[in-house]
Amino acid sequence: MDEDIRKLADAIYVEKVRRARTLTVGERIATGIALFEDALGMMRDGIRMQFPEADKDEVEVILKRRLARLRQVHEHGLYTEGPLLR
Repeated sequence: MDEDIRKLADAIYVEKVRRARTLTVGERIATGIALFEDALGMMRDGIRMQFPEADKDEVEVILKRRLARLRQVHEHGLYTEGPLLR
């Protein structure tokens, strides 16, 4: 079963790469922006779950603090990209 899952995952990955290679530069930028906005939405949802009493402004403050922390981790070399992210 694990081998079947690996083969399926590999096929999905190859198809995603194939589709990505057909995108124009503008489409790639737009896709990147959309993915980032989606990630921000998920982060906001997680913050709201963790701090249900937080209002919209408080959620944004926590989000900005977390993004700053992620930037610090990346800049100090504490985070390294995996082979698929390079």
